[in-house]
Amino acid sequence: MSKRHFWVLALLFLCSSVLAQENANNVYVNDKGDAFVKADAPVYFFISPENLPAQKILIPSTDKAANPMYFDGDGKHYLVYESKGEKVRFLIWADGMGPKSSLRVEKGLLFNHNNRVYVEDRASFTPSATDAKSGVNQSYIAIDNQPFAPFKGNIDIERTGEYSIKIYSTDNVGNVGDTATYKIVAAPDVTFKIDNIYFETASTRITGNSIENLKEMVEILKNYPELFVEIKAHADSRGSSEYNLELSERRAQSVVNYLTSKGIENFRLKAKGYGDTQPVNECVKGVKCPDSRLRENRRVEFRFYLPKK
Repeated sequence: MSKRHFWVLALLFLCSSVLAQENANNVYVNDKGDAFVKADAPVYFFISPENLPAQKILIPSTDKAANPMYFDGDGKHYLVYESKGEKVRFLIWADGMGPKSSLRVEKGLLFNHNNRVYVEDRASFTPSATDAKSGVNQSYIAIDNQPFAPFKGNIDIERTGEYSIKIYSTDNVGNVGDTATYKIVAAPDVTFKIDNIYFETASTRITGNSIENLKEMVEILKNYPELFVEIKAHADSRGSSEYNLELSERRAQSVVNYLTSKGIENFRLKAKGYGDTQPVNECVKGVKCPDSRLRENRRVEFRFYLPKK
């Protein structure tokens, strides 16, 4: 009998990709020699002479579970055959999960809030992805309504405005990860208008219903200790402008006092009252308005910013 050695190869049937950017090669071997295959790809078994690996012959089989064979899920799988009374095992990793993609802010982050990323007007981002098995092959980025394109390096924002950035990644066996979507707001600073911060009539005492909204501001300031904030209090047009200015200043300071009582450093906070000088609607002095419209002008705003170095 010839001493020619034959090797059993597990090769994957390569089909055309649904996504043009999807990796068509469903098998991958990393630097450590670990073998990975796409979990839902059909597997065919071939034999080949050791010295002529290009001469592959499909191994015939009447077993319904072979040629093609499908792995029964993500994770470890073993190919086992018997040689001289001993079982020989080959470990193959079936990879059925695509990479998880994210966008990392390298420069200019103000904060994240309600799935929106607030940054300065000259910010820089880097796409990032992780994959638990075969590893990340490529990330793809789409900005606003542009088509997805391969991307490596940084994304630079050089003007103010709102942007939509989408990112997904493929791994080394062709799995496509979920698309992550980010709403980017680029501005030198960010102002939140909080309409439902209420005070008792002609008082600086914050009502109980307003505390939940202030707790949200406390959480932002604790999560982003580099942020500074200006608390801007506004009044409606009823009463004298002098009184409204003085009352709004005291109310802004009342909010500062609440924040410091929750552990926020006082040097990061600035109280400013604007009285009735900055209405957001037509309800100025001399104009009759229902209370629902006047209430729009009774507001507290939080202007977040990074101190200039």
